[in-house]
Amino acid sequence: MSLKPYLETLIAGERHLTADETYDAFSVILTANPPPCQVASLLTLLRARRESSTEIAGMVRAMNAACKAVTFEDGRKLLDIVGTGGDGADTINISTASVVLAAACGATVAKAGNRSVSSCCGSADVLEALGVQVDLNPTQVVECVEQCGIAFLFAPINHPAMKAVAPIRKQLGVRTCFNILGPMTNAASAQRAVIGVFHEELLELMAETLKEVGRVDHAVVIHGVGLDEISPLGPATIVEIKNTAAPGEARTYTTRTFQFDPLSVNIPRCKVEDLKGGDPAQNAKEFEMVLQGGAYETNAKKDAIVLNAGVGCYVYGLTDTIEEGCALAKKTLIAGKGEEVLTKWREVSKEIAGRG
Repeated sequence: MSLKPYLETLIAGERHLTADETYDAFSVILTANPPPCQVASLLTLLRARRESSTEIAGMVRAMNAACKAVTFEDGRKLLDIVGTGGDGADTINISTASVVLAAACGATVAKAGNRSVSSCCGSADVLEALGVQVDLNPTQVVECVEQCGIAFLFAPINHPAMKAVAPIRKQLGVRTCFNILGPMTNAASAQRAVIGVFHEELLELMAETLKEVGRVDHAVVIHGVGLDEISPLGPATIVEIKNTAAPGEARTYTTRTFQFDPLSVNIPRCKVEDLKGGDPAQNAKEFEMVLQGGAYETNAKKDAIVLNAGVGCYVYGLTDTIEEGCALAKKTLIAGKGEEVLTKWREVSKEIAGRG
């Protein structure tokens, strides 16, 4: 199938594509093996014209339709904490450690992720180094969540169609819309989400896209100081969306934009060097360190995990404010519950995978 009609519309430059058009175009890209030159041209034209939230919403729907979904019969409330990447900071795996702590606080977690694309160590890389089985199929993911309250959604398993696009993205060598689609295409349809973005200009774009897609009930999109997540480096800008519709009705959202400063929860400033990680082996050691219980001594890496897990607790509904969420995360960390969840996750995921 050809992408030519969509290319002609973008070249004419009179309008953006509609959500239906991007849905159709990306369905072709993901399932019909169109000419690579057309795919590259479409991605480049969309980027040059600055993708609209309506265009991206169509892309998200196409990816969701093509994915191998993870389905919970009870419609379970799920949390994901995820970033776009692309900040170039090579920190420890903050969002991945944060979901472990959020699970220890009482959230049920479906963490989406992949191997490293632009950093030294991706979420799948560090979890694998920690002994967590990352390549579970959708049925096994459900079982893992039911047994330990957390599971990993490995992109190549849930979004196998992306494999055909990978060489084109690599050859292009520039950012495309695919860089920001991942955090919005959780295969388990997580209704609660903390999404970090590497550029402030993406805040409104992603928030508006989430509203148009209409799968989340409560989400925040965050841009920190130089990172795609909140951190002790400084204040973060947050766009929050909340569904106000009654159960069973079409989602209707309120939107709020505000600043959150870690100083408000007594977390001191740090330098980006204080958050640096390394290869999977090093990041696995750091991961276990930040989840260690016992007396809490101020440490930038632990502080970053508490901040992000705290926001996750708030979005999930465990607390009424971010400040209370951070307090719960810190208390849970000190009690050693984060370590316990990681240990159980490692054991359960391996046992499930071992059964085939």
